[in-house]
Amino acid sequence: MRLSTVLSLLGFAASPLLASADPVADYFSKLAPISRSVLLHNVTGPGAGADPGVVAAIIPDPSIPEFNVYWVRDACLVYNVWLNELIALGDKSLRPLMDDVTLALVRSQHVDSISGNIYNGGLEEPVFHLDLSFIRNASYRPDGPPFRAAMLIKYADWLLEPAQKNGTWVADNLWPAINLDLQWISRTWNQSSYDLWWPPVWGGSYWTAALQYRALIAGARLGHKIGRDVVDYPKKAALVLDYMQSFWNPVEGFMTETTITDVALGRSGFGSAALTVSVYNYDQNLGCDPLTFQPCSDRALSALKVVGDKFKAMFPLTDNTPADKPGWFGFFTEDEFIGGQPQFFSTFNAAEQLYAALNTWDKIGSLTITPVSLKFFVQFDKNVEVGTYAKNSKTYSQLTVAIRSYADEIIVITAKGTPADFVLPMSVHKVTGKPCGPRGMIRSLAAALGAVDTYMGMPPPSWSFPKRRLAGSDGLQDVDSQKVYFDSYA
Repeated sequence: MRLSTVLSLLGFAASPLLASADPVADYFSKLAPISRSVLLHNVTGPGAGADPGVVAAIIPDPSIPEFNVYWVRDACLVYNVWLNELIALGDKSLRPLMDDVTLALVRSQHVDSISGNIYNGGLEEPVFHLDLSFIRNASYRPDGPPFRAAMLIKYADWLLEPAQKNGTWVADNLWPAINLDLQWISRTWNQSSYDLWWPPVWGGSYWTAALQYRALIAGARLGHKIGRDVVDYPKKAALVLDYMQSFWNPVEGFMTETTITDVALGRSGFGSAALTVSVYNYDQNLGCDPLTFQPCSDRALSALKVVGDKFKAMFPLTDNTPADKPGWFGFFTEDEFIGGQPQFFSTFNAAEQLYAALNTWDKIGSLTITPVSLKFFVQFDKNVEVGTYAKNSKTYSQLTVAIRSYADEIIVITAKGTPADFVLPMSVHKVTGKPCGPRGMIRSLAAALGAVDTYMGMPPPSWSFPKRRLAGSDGLQDVDSQKVYFDSYA
């Protein structure tokens, strides 16, 4: 689709989207500008006392003060979208905002809190008041440092481009902040942690490990560009990548969220955190790599099918949905937070994963079905077989058309639960399907814009080393050889 249409969809241009009979395009043309406007309001209009670049978790509401906060994780979800649009679409109006965002992220590193200071755990403080003072009842979460580092690295990579002429500033000012998080990750990556969702459980977290791997790899690449010592980071990244594979459940074909897989302890392991990993660590240069859980990998597709079926059976709203039709996604199957409702965030993520897979197959020129992913593909062709299908083949065409339709159906589901004013809340009610939860939830808005970007074919910038060797056909071949090759940068 032409860039002008993309910009119009995202609300960057004044001209309206051309009339379309496509319900997804029509929905996105209304949703995207409003979502973008609300996000900008949440970072510029929370009121007196808010620091520049600090994005409130919801449209500030005095009746629910526990949500009127700056949550590093949710803020980074928003920053990820803004950075993608700044870099891919060249929306220079976002540059001053990203400068403020960068300052807020760096300031969050230096707040002494119950978690500690920059030397003994303070980097893992997850949530702050809007003036960046600490909240006394917060608990530390190790997904903060790698997500924060990944966003700062993404901005630094863009600033290093010749057109920006900011190389010295990146090396002298931004790298020290990035390296603070990378050093912490390198020292603590193998410690137990809380998982993504609330209420959290203490154990191993796939979400955290995947963010740590990305931060270490992207940080090594950036450090090498600016001449910094990063030898330890690729070594630690290789260990983290190996650890990530231990979350795979080969019997049922899904990636468990946490090492705690005892329902009596609050988790079976079925949840959407791994699908979120697939979306936020998406890198077209990695193709359909299963080790990093790329959207078109056999593992990610299998997990989407398995976890999606679990959620369809969980919610009364969708428990009678046919096997070949999508339903709402939630946080995890034992979720009881605010009633355990279907979530806009994870449902948009599911659609985005499929749009990303379609974009990558189109770039590669083929799609591959393995025994692992067969359960996903037979939804669309009960007679399809394991193999690789070229872009010009009948099977490729039939499957990709059906998968795009399936992804569109997920978006139509979210449209049915969207409020009349298009300001997304956190969730919909699991019985009635009516919107519910805090209004203007930034994780919902960011997920919506991420789905729009990917629907329009806009890939995020690469974070990996281009020379990185991919896995073998069995998905686990020669894991120890997933090394970083610095010679390409000599």
